[in-house]
Amino acid sequence: MRKTEQQMGATGSAGKAADFRRLPLLLLILFGFSIVLLGAATVAIAAPPGANGTSPPEAPMLLPADAGISGTGVSNDPSPNWIVAGTPGTRSRDAASRAGADQVGSGSGIYRVARSRAGQLARDLDSSGSLVYAEPDVPLIRHSYPADRFDSDQWWLNRIVNPSDFTPPEATGSGPVLALIEESLDPLHPDLAEANLSGAISLGPASDWHGTSVAGIAGSPGEMQGIRGVWPGAPMRLFPSGLSCATATGAVMRAARAGSAVLNMSYGFPAESCYSHYVATESAVRAGALPVASAGNSGVVGGNAPSRPASDPHVISVSAIDRDGIVADFATRNDGVDLTAPGVSVLAPTVAVAAPIDDPQKTERGWTLLNGTSFSAPMVSAAAAMLKQARPKLDSRRLGRLLTRSASDLGKPGRDPEYGEGLLNIDAAMAADTPPGDPMEPNDDIAWLNGSLLGRKAGFLWKPRSGKRRSVTATISRDKDPTDVFRVRIPPRRKLRITAAQFQGDIRLSVLKPGAKTIVDPGKRVIVASDRAYPKTEGVKIRNLKSKPRLIYVAVEAGPRQKPQYGRYKLTVALSR
Repeated sequence: MRKTEQQMGATGSAGKAADFRRLPLLLLILFGFSIVLLGAATVAIAAPPGANGTSPPEAPMLLPADAGISGTGVSNDPSPNWIVAGTPGTRSRDAASRAGADQVGSGSGIYRVARSRAGQLARDLDSSGSLVYAEPDVPLIRHSYPADRFDSDQWWLNRIVNPSDFTPPEATGSGPVLALIEESLDPLHPDLAEANLSGAISLGPASDWHGTSVAGIAGSPGEMQGIRGVWPGAPMRLFPSGLSCATATGAVMRAARAGSAVLNMSYGFPAESCYSHYVATESAVRAGALPVASAGNSGVVGGNAPSRPASDPHVISVSAIDRDGIVADFATRNDGVDLTAPGVSVLAPTVAVAAPIDDPQKTERGWTLLNGTSFSAPMVSAAAAMLKQARPKLDSRRLGRLLTRSASDLGKPGRDPEYGEGLLNIDAAMAADTPPGDPMEPNDDIAWLNGSLLGRKAGFLWKPRSGKRRSVTATISRDKDPTDVFRVRIPPRRKLRITAAQFQGDIRLSVLKPGAKTIVDPGKRVIVASDRAYPKTEGVKIRNLKSKPRLIYVAVEAGPRQKPQYGRYKLTVALSR
């Protein structure tokens, strides 16, 4: 294997520095590393990290047009409240207190503030170097369609499982909890009165109907009063979402802190809004939860506009099919769709204002046929929680992959924008082999590792005293998780050999300096990159010439030749002579 080495930095020793006088002066000044590219004659950086495939969402910096702050994006959104985020810590809390802002999620560094004070809070955070992002507190959009007629045929359960042959695992009080991120629900509905449900809050029929339907589809215990849920008696807990970006974000964070195994989010926001919710789902992933969301209903009207959280990394996006197995005309179609489940004429419990309409709190409880991806998502969420009960050793990343890889293919062969990986198949998922893992998530970009967004720095893949060698086997997804980034610390005056074996699909390996902020547009922060055609092993050597340990970021991303949806690799960091 041919090796090409470039020394990048002074040693701090006059005697040793003399040995490097023939190197370019700029390299001596700027860097504290030396590098070797393995398996290639030259160090060739064809494209910066993040340039191939889908890039992770970027943090917004939008303030009201009347905030009077230059150098930031301007938004004319009419929202009366704004979300301003700072690096979690005392400085952000003090600035928020001065602005009269409310915290969104304990310890998150995210605050909701009145529109008129958004500029003040942003200025205070910026002056202390703590400002991370700002955005309007946009309203939540439910992914559902009005009911149109009643039918007692619960056809949809038969499409995703064989009720006569399959026996769901017994739901226990200590089992995995399915978090329902909903405004409210009616716990007195016959389909929920005996359900394993906690945290229920009723705000009246106009608010309760959506959550009642979602909860019944997911976990109605089959008490001969209505329908059978996908996981009868599933442990469910309501986390009230409110109706805005800030309130839904807070609900997701509370669900994650409570140790929920699966999160059901049958709602959405325009994909470019509510970045705070993306932070919340990433915090849930770090906490070990599996986020599941409805794909959206922008198929007929809305031009298939993507929806957050469904389009975000690590979130299982669920679309809808009809009785014939055809994708619903209203269902959103895009590359982010992961699974489908029934979502047309779904018989579900619901509530309405009783006639005569003289008291808006007077409830009429019944069942009706509902349309929308809102009602497809809880089928997948309940199946995920049930799988977790039956196969407790599965972590959330394997749990999600198990659901997608066991799906019944629909539409074009393989993954497609209409059906994703296919139709939820609970029987097949229960029997399927354990899929490969994807550890140390979320690690889509440097901001998820350095503490600026999640408040706690990620662990090191390798650091001194980690042993001579450490490996991790992980996966990437071209549409939902195109990049993995890892923190590595190099001992003083030592060399590391970093390799990435390409098991499935084409990947690219890059090493970035400690001052890098993002892999999307790192500029001159890239030290070295290795991009070899599959199945050859990517590899570099890098030396720390300093007298102190140095931090580097190692990025693995879908390469330019990546064809399949998923890539699998083994990353190894080892001390080298």
